Amino acid sequence: MFERRLYYHIDWLLIGALIAICLVGLAMIYSTSGGATRLYWTQVYALGLGLGAMAVAVTVDYRALADKSHWIYLGMMILLIGVLFFGSVRGGSRRWIDFGPINLQPSEFAKAALALMLAKMLGEERRPALTNNDLFIAAALTSVPFLIIARQPDLGTAVTLLPILLVVAYVAGMPMKYIYAMLVVAVLSAPIAYKFGLQDYQRERISTFLDP
Repeated sequence: MFERRLYYHIDWLLIGALIAICLVGLAMIYSTSGGATRLYWTQVYALGLGLGAMAVAVTVDYRALADKSHWIYLGMMILLIGVLFFGSVRGGSRRWIDFGPINLQPSEFAKAALALMLAKMLGEERRPALTNNDLFIAAALTSVPFLIIARQPDLGTAVTLLPILLVVAYVAGMPMKYIYAMLVVAVLSAPIAYKFGLQDYQRERISTFLDP
């Protein structure tokens, strides 16, 4: 599973610059928060977790994950459903699972799980061409986490699943006419979705973004 040869292909200058930016951010938090406060140490722990996740992502062969994508996808869906029943409520949304010192937000990991699942399904070498049935299945796989996440409610994160579907389907050979049709439908349905599909706080966020 581990590709040690990747060590020689890593852009260490880029990694160093990334770590330097993170350290500058920690220094600014330390200065503005009045020292080694809880906020500061939270960011330190987050940086450590992020570096660990980056190391795993770099060293693990993605093909090994793709072969298990159906199990990863199923596990993420179970976690998302679990959030609706056992998740912690904060700011009016039920998005996190409390594991003591760690709060897990499955909707963020659902993005990677969906990308792996779609890439495995639509990237089969034996497939001569992308069919309408393939697109329907891909849309169904996307709609399940989309609806669950939107139910939390977290429409912002749910919407980020749609570009994943479009990009993977396009790379797999989806004709451009389908993308154009989706864009037209999105533009025409936007006013209706804004009026009837969004909560008051979501409309307020959009208004604030357009007119700060």
